[in-house]
Amino acid sequence: MNCYFDLYKCFSTITLYNYKYMEDYMFATGFLGTSAPFYMDLSTLYFAVLPVLLGIGIRFAVKKEYEKHYRMQLGTFILTLLVVVLFEIGVRVSGGFIGFMENSHANYTFMVVFMIVHIAIAIVSVVLWAALIYGAVKRHKIEGVSLPKSHKKVGKLVFAGLSITAIMGVMIYYFLFVYAQGA
Repeated sequence: MNCYFDLYKCFSTITLYNYKYMEDYMFATGFLGTSAPFYMDLSTLYFAVLPVLLGIGIRFAVKKEYEKHYRMQLGTFILTLLVVVLFEIGVRVSGGFIGFMENSHANYTFMVVFMIVHIAIAIVSVVLWAALIYGAVKRHKIEGVSLPKSHKKVGKLVFAGLSITAIMGVMIYYFLFVYAQGA
């Protein structure tokens, strides 16, 4: 294809090609040895590692390396949002919770309740995390004022909430894709 004369056509073709390739790859069978799609394996692996990433960021704060703490937390927050978006798009396109439950031997009522608790903890944790980052940027980075003691307390709460969410996410993966195959 000669893109010299028709740049729009060239870029739209490249974009459609990349989208089709990404779609084929994203929904292909994953790498964890289950029937889960690739995006589900990738998301689950990320969320299994998330508490470690958060712990590294917290460690920077404990060592009073606040700039590293800030960068690690902000980077982890942005990466987490990107993974959540990828995950949510994948779930919606591939049939949603109901679609995954069709192949699982897990109890439907248990899974619905488990999912509601998981989602509630996740939403509260991410909202608190966003508020914590916003407050830190506003107070410390923009205004040059030290952070209140509540920053540390809320940070511990966010770490606990995100860790619980991550563990529950791995358990959901287990119930839908490992337990489903073994029962």
